[in-house]
Amino acid sequence: GGVVYMFLAIAIVCDEFFVPALEVLAGEEVLNLSMDVAGATLMAAGGSAPELFTSLIGTFSESDVGFGTIVGSAAFNVLFVIGMCAIFSLEELTLSWWPLARDC
Repeated sequence: GGVVYMFLAIAIVCDEFFVPALEVLAGEEVLNLSMDVAGATLMAAGGSAPELFTSLIGTFSESDVGFGTIVGSAAFNVLFVIGMCAIFSLEELTLSWWPLARDC
């Protein structure tokens, strides 16, 4: 039961605080970004911030948290999101070559 409440709480916090803050940052007064670019960039930064701070704390406190832990977490996040998109898509998804080749 507790996990369901936690997901509900995260959904409420994102809807009430994160999305409006993203809209203000992306607006013409601050960064002047399109909502797609702002969503992808700022959501990625927000999703990677915990790993960044975990690795910084692990580095300076001589902890067992290492680079492999952070890379493994990031790989899980990417694969999990892609997997959930494929599972819950209502129609066949067409992939282009660009997302796979742009970082080479």
